[in-house]
Amino acid sequence: MRCAIYYIPPREHPLCAAAGTWLRRDPYTGASISGQVAGLDEEWHATLTAAPRRYGFHATIKAPFRLAEPWTVEDVAASLADFALNAAPFELALRISRIDEFFAYVPVVQLAELDTLAGDVVMAFEPFRAPLNDADLARRSLDRLSPEQRDNVMNWGYPYVFDQFRFHMTLTGAVAPDHVQDVESALYRHFGSADAQVDVSQLVLAVEPIEGAPFIVHSTHGFAASRERKRA
Repeated sequence: MRCAIYYIPPREHPLCAAAGTWLRRDPYTGASISGQVAGLDEEWHATLTAAPRRYGFHATIKAPFRLAEPWTVEDVAASLADFALNAAPFELALRISRIDEFFAYVPVVQLAELDTLAGDVVMAFEPFRAPLNDADLARRSLDRLSPEQRDNVMNWGYPYVFDQFRFHMTLTGAVAPDHVQDVESALYRHFGSADAQVDVSQLVLAVEPIEGAPFIVHSTHGFAASRERKRA
């Protein structure tokens, strides 16, 4: 079993419903959602969203990791609940953008609060992570990474941490250059706008029950309500 710590907007946020329909999967329950997306062939859309569908709509804060002995999922959940009590909520403006070869929601402006939160989570939950095995290393394709990213993999289990961190909520797999405009137009129509505003007011513990299975939400942990809300 692997665990991961994600950000997902609160369940009642309209973005969750729209993203669930787009990915054909409820972000919280993992239930399949049927329906065709306007402007895209149904089969092509299913293929286009297959990779992000497995993980559900989310932003990775601490990447999937195997549990070190003797820790359990409940241990991680209890620690995340404690962590959330000391975290301050803030608002984050997002926009749809193409990064590398895929589309995702990314911050309009990368906030210091967001970078700090991600870095704190990576460090706080490192004791729960088992050392990488050969399969883990193969999954990371070390030969494609920069020296700093390779060091991050060896030290933290994931290349994109600290100054390499890029908050993103993936919407598609790789999109060929000649299909970019069609997919971008379909995204804008489906979500109603390229922009969204979310509260970063919780973190989610997700688990992969068996290797290769879809990740499912184990528990949701809201930040301390008494903290003064910060605005982007």
